[in-house]
Amino acid sequence: MNIKKSILALALGTVMTLGTLGQAVAAEPIKVGTFLAVTGPASFLGDPELKTLQMYIENINAKGGIDGRQVELVHYDTGGKAKEAVNFAKRLIQKDKVDVIVGGSTSGSTLSVMPLVDKAGIPFISLAGSVKIIDPVQKWTFKTPHTDRMAAQKIYEDMSRRGISKVA
Repeated sequence: MNIKKSILALALGTVMTLGTLGQAVAAEPIKVGTFLAVTGPASFLGDPELKTLQMYIENINAKGGIDGRQVELVHYDTGGKAKEAVNFAKRLIQKDKVDVIVGGSTSGSTLSVMPLVDKAGIPFISLAGSVKIIDPVQKWTFKTPHTDRMAAQKIYEDMSRRGISKVA
């Protein structure tokens, strides 16, 4: 749960920064776009991610929004398919005109949309673990979960502590 809180804190911090851009757009909502694997093989990731985002946004809006602006969630379900992630990222950028994108339940989905968000100059907060998302560092893509390398290291440390030396 701490990882999800960190992700959402980063996303909402980005949104809050966007919320201070001026009074001229004070009436317009701050749009958070997301593409998650709510169905399909990675739904064990995407479903709780979506529910957590919805809960946080509902809570923010109940407290008056950010600088008087409500936060609007625009969500699409990729079913865990990277091709769908690309299609939905294009839609979020071009049609929905979101201010920030949070998503990519899987590394494949995240990696497939990174060129799009970079070209559009939209902050993108990934929920996936691949080290390739941040190495090399990207201008518009961020992530808060630990990397896949860090996870493997922790697993091996735990195995060593338990005296496990064989893996099948």
